[in-house]
Amino acid sequence: MFTKTIVPKTASVTIQLPENFIGEQVRVIATVEKRGAESMGFTEKIRDIKKRYSIYPRVDLGSFTFNRDEANDFD
Repeated sequence: MFTKTIVPKTASVTIQLPENFIGEQVRVIATVEKRGAESMGFTEKIRDIKKRYSIYPRVDLGSFTFNRDEANDFD
């Protein structure tokens, strides 16, 4: 596997593949990253995760019990 993050200056991009990719079927996927994950610190990552999931309601699972026999009863 080969990954590379770039900031293109034009609409056309040329990439240099490793030698062992020559003659093999290669898939190229391009995505836009909002922020560089490597540039985010630990606290920024935690803040980002909390922000993303804050739109979902919280569920109290304190009284939840799991009954394996009941879950596997297919009759």
